[in-house]
Amino acid sequence: MPKKKKPIKTVYETITEEDFQEYVVSEKARRAMKVRRGLRMGFIGLAMLLALVVGFTVMEAMLLVSETPLPTETRETEPPTTITEPLPDLPEPQGEPLRSFYIPIGMLDHRDQSAQLQARARNLGTNTAVMTFKDANGWLTYRSNLIQMDLLNASARARHRTDWTKFDMIHRANQSVMAVVHTFDDPLAAGLMPEAAVLRYGTAEPWADSDGNAWLNPWSPTAREYLLAVIREIAAFGQQGVRVDYILLRGVTFPGGNLNNATFPGGDHEDPEARNAVLRSFIEEAQAAAGDAALLVMLPRTEAENAEALGGDLWNSATIAIDTRGTAAAHNEDFWRTRHVIPVVESHEDGEGLRDFIVLIDEAQ
Repeated sequence: MPKKKKPIKTVYETITEEDFQEYVVSEKARRAMKVRRGLRMGFIGLAMLLALVVGFTVMEAMLLVSETPLPTETRETEPPTTITEPLPDLPEPQGEPLRSFYIPIGMLDHRDQSAQLQARARNLGTNTAVMTFKDANGWLTYRSNLIQMDLLNASARARHRTDWTKFDMIHRANQSVMAVVHTFDDPLAAGLMPEAAVLRYGTAEPWADSDGNAWLNPWSPTAREYLLAVIREIAAFGQQGVRVDYILLRGVTFPGGNLNNATFPGGDHEDPEARNAVLRSFIEEAQAAAGDAALLVMLPRTEAENAEALGGDLWNSATIAIDTRGTAAAHNEDFWRTRHVIPVVESHEDGEGLRDFIVLIDEAQ
């Protein structure tokens, strides 16, 4: 009797639905992994190829640059270095601080007002009273005995300082006296003494600046002697019991503006060194004329900053007072640090914080 055959179990019969789904998912995952691996290897290969190309390009450029000769300036010039040097220290100031206030000319006519002004000065802590003795128009504010007055009569408007007790009042307030004297900017003297004036080209008549003012000629012996006589007279007030401690000269300069039509007999105004030399010479004579009074020379700030315009400078010729009115230069700690100068300011308030200052107001009789 033949044997019965065992039934063959098919895969279909032994694989469940869950097993089949798991199988399908795993097969997809394996295929996806192979694809990702292939892409990754492709990207790596491409990146390596790109790196080789870039590296080759850079190396070629560097070789070309190294073979190019450098400019001569680059070879010989060292790279600039920035060195910050400390600013020089200011010279040690000598003597007591100079802190001033200004007395208007008309104030001296009124004893009460003058006394009030002195009291205010004491409250402000000032030690010097500034007064104009010769103004920018050439008028003297005191009664002069100079021989030149026979011609000029520059004291014709002098109503002030005939009573010396006013000076005594100033001194009783422990205030020194500073006399302001305008020099070559003197239209009165220049107009009446043509031989002492800057002349109009080709004539014997005084030249006038853009404001219509005539100027004294720094090379004129007549002009210099007149100005020195005024300085000597002011310095001699001490013989009358009135001490003038400082004399501040203004206008120690040449006129500005267009000088094409101006002539300066006795000198060459187009030569900066010659201009500077004649001004320095005048300052030396003025120092001798000032006697015991300390001489100061006031310069406009623009001239002080542009010494070349003077063909040098006047720094070592006298104590310099620089006109800083209307600017912040007086309080700039770097302002002319290599020299000790005295700033000229508009008011006592502008001088706060400064060791020395001169309060000055421009006025005419």
